[in-house]
Amino acid sequence: MERRDSLKVLAATTGALLAGRSSWAQAADKKQSETMKSASPHAGHHSGHHSAQQTSQDTTKKTEGKGEKPSFAELNHAAAHCNHVAQMCVGHCLKLIGDGQTNMLACAQGALEVSAMSDALQRLAGINSELAVVQAKACISACEKCMKACEPHIGHHAQCKECFEACKGCLETCKAFAA
Repeated sequence: MERRDSLKVLAATTGALLAGRSSWAQAADKKQSETMKSASPHAGHHSGHHSAQQTSQDTTKKTEGKGEKPSFAELNHAAAHCNHVAQMCVGHCLKLIGDGQTNMLACAQGALEVSAMSDALQRLAGINSELAVVQAKACISACEKCMKACEPHIGHHAQCKECFEACKGCLETCKAFAA
């Protein structure tokens, strides 16, 4: 890929990031921070350490034993988590791309796309929209693409591993919801 193409992708990605984190993430961070601070002075320090793998396992456990379709709330949670973790992955990829590691372009692109798709899914699930089924089906493709792009990097970058795991959890929830 030529430097000019890399710079175009970097500029587009940066613009998307500068648009800001979605309001749910800001509200969730604030609420979690307030909850953690009230629990104990030390607990607030650990508020950001919840792993993507644990959350995807939690989401899967909720529906695995039931044999039932995930609820809108479960779909909302999986999509919101996927979106948040994908945004963190994009930020990490942008830093590496800025340092000249153009091999991170596909990963950044996949994470940007899954972030957009899961954001829409999270919003639809949040209002119990029947369109969530359609978006869940579309989100499956975005999760698969992102996982494929992140996979070569999961042994080297924690953000890519977390993104892969969050996409996997979202993918499983979407498949069960859309079935």
